[in-house]
Amino acid sequence: MSSVRKVKEFFGLAPYEAEMDDAYYADDARYSAEPAYASVPASHGYRTEPRPYKVTVVPVRLTDYKDSRRLAEPFRDGDAVVFDMSDLHTEDARRVIDFAAGLCFALRGDMKKIDARVFAVIPENADVDVYDLKTAARIR
Repeated sequence: MSSVRKVKEFFGLAPYEAEMDDAYYADDARYSAEPAYASVPASHGYRTEPRPYKVTVVPVRLTDYKDSRRLAEPFRDGDAVVFDMSDLHTEDARRVIDFAAGLCFALRGDMKKIDARVFAVIPENADVDVYDLKTAARIR
């Protein structure tokens, strides 16, 4: 079919001729009647799930927003950090909380409130209970 004929059909200047296709056509089978067996994944010699481990709880007392690095470094190394913000101004305390929340998100940790203006950041798969955190923060 020529392009001039197609244009005429589009604008209704010529009768439309539908191209006829066979309603049924032969299909080749896309499957095999033989059973398929799943293969066993190869072992690489290491576990895919990390095991919970006992971590060191590091207490940090923050006096300025610039001290936030003291809370990030031990957490990055895999230790739980309890940080006390009772000496911080309210605006600096908000900034530290935002920083700690971003740190937990980036390193897949968890953040818990221990007491008023005392928080803890705990690494993923760390086995730490609240009593240990309160003891490190000298609340109990």
